[in-house]
Amino acid sequence: MSAAPCLIDDFCRALSALPESRFGPSHVLDFLRAHPIASASLSPYLFFSRGHYTRNLIFKCDLFEVLALCWEVGQASNIHNHRGQLCWMAVPIGKLKNQNFRLLESDEAKRTCKLEKSESCLITPDSPLEVDRSEPIHQVTNLPEFNERAVSIHIYSRPFDSCRIYDAVRGAFQDIPLHYSSEYGVLSPEEKLV
Repeated sequence: MSAAPCLIDDFCRALSALPESRFGPSHVLDFLRAHPIASASLSPYLFFSRGHYTRNLIFKCDLFEVLALCWEVGQASNIHNHRGQLCWMAVPIGKLKNQNFRLLESDEAKRTCKLEKSESCLITPDSPLEVDRSEPIHQVTNLPEFNERAVSIHIYSRPFDSCRIYDAVRGAFQDIPLHYSSEYGVLSPEEKLV
């Protein structure tokens, strides 16, 4: 029997109540399975853009942050890492494909790399995901054939403000800053929702 959906505010309160010692691999994934999110409660945080997926901050403290990422049909993240931080994803609306990559070679001085695809899976309302710590480089995609918008809830521990993105075709990588499309339901002034 699956757990009853909870409001996003209750979800964040319950997550905040976890002791730091339990805020790690498997424990947070178990929490996600036990606390599915009522999709209607996310409406203040949902901003979609035809140009790119959006990153919408819901909650943040020193230990973790909770974001709603909004995906139009066909949108994908860059291939990226999380700066060594832990990450979990749940998808209360739609579904997404997660593709992991294995880093075969990397040259920091030349900013070059060689990647190969490894495991992939679907993230659905019934199947949250913990990013593989042994292969943390991945890409998330709302595949065109899914033919529907998707919303993913991301928990990052600890919060971070930059990541490394990889270009598998060119065999290169770069570090980029991250920004929020909205914070606590307020759209960032520089965000263009077109």
